[in-house]
Amino acid sequence: MEEKKTLNSELPAQAAGEFVPSQSAAAKVPAREDTKNQKNGYWKNQWKGIKKYRKLILFLVPAAAFSLIFSYIPMLGILFAFKGPEFNLAAGDVLFNLTHGSWTFQNFANIFVDPKIGLAIGNTLLINIIRLLLCFPLSIIIAVMLSELKSQTLSKTILIILTIPNFLSWVIVIGIWSGFLDPDTGFLGQALADMGAVNIMADNGWFKPLVVFLSAWKGAGWGCILFYSAIVSIDKTYYESATLEGANRLQKTWYLTIPSILPTIALMLVLNISGMMAVGFEQVYTMMKQNTSLIDSQITLDTYLYEISIVKPSDIPFATSLGVLNGLIALVLMLVGNKITSKTLKRGLW
Repeated sequence: MEEKKTLNSELPAQAAGEFVPSQSAAAKVPAREDTKNQKNGYWKNQWKGIKKYRKLILFLVPAAAFSLIFSYIPMLGILFAFKGPEFNLAAGDVLFNLTHGSWTFQNFANIFVDPKIGLAIGNTLLINIIRLLLCFPLSIIIAVMLSELKSQTLSKTILIILTIPNFLSWVIVIGIWSGFLDPDTGFLGQALADMGAVNIMADNGWFKPLVVFLSAWKGAGWGCILFYSAIVSIDKTYYESATLEGANRLQKTWYLTIPSILPTIALMLVLNISGMMAVGFEQVYTMMKQNTSLIDSQITLDTYLYEISIVKPSDIPFATSLGVLNGLIALVLMLVGNKITSKTLKRGLW
């Protein structure tokens, strides 16, 4: 009898007929409790942070209210893109136009049959592609050249001089260059006229090159600030090691400087690609006003949207649908650009 009791006591609990929960079932209970505790602890910590920094959070209230009133509430106007021909601009009541009339996608279909859309998109893409191929590398080259100067005071002074045009409005910039290129009074215009050149500011063929040139003259210095800051932040011991290995300046630039600033290059490249559908309304519209004969041949999406929505607001739903489509294309370009830079440069926005 004693031997049987001993054997029974040595048997597992399951064999003895007792219920023993499995390890997985036993582990699930504390896991759920831990998850609840983590969630409760997270919200408690958030509430403690709000109470602790409540005075600083009050400073965000005006900015949040400003964004809500002037950025988010006007987004209701996107609904105009889906309104039918019953849209009544003369009513002047936003709620009336939103709540009355039919809903349709015809406005988006009308975009593809508009004769000026193709010209506007072609001009916009052509200008932006040229700017991406020329102006974007120019900013990197300027930043690298400034970083190679031995005197930091001199490099910073040159950088400040190069960024000054960025603080001038496009009206001032175009007015300055119009004076320079005037064939009667401008010294550059007179020199070009003596060589048999035409008036560049009024010539149709020179419009796009002039847009790219002025964009580079005004924005290249400002655009190189991020690249220059990234180059300056590189550890100098890397360059000292490369010098000991016998690398020259060109090799250090190509194999050390450029790879070190690849995250900044990828970020700015994605932002430039996402803005391919916008040339810049202020620059193009001011240049077109210099010569009204350029308006029909050099329209861009920015100027075309302005004409059909502000100057001659004949079809607000169509203008809204064009703006919505433009924004969607910009979003797609940003996603595609981020995918390309992630695959090639191994860097991206996320």
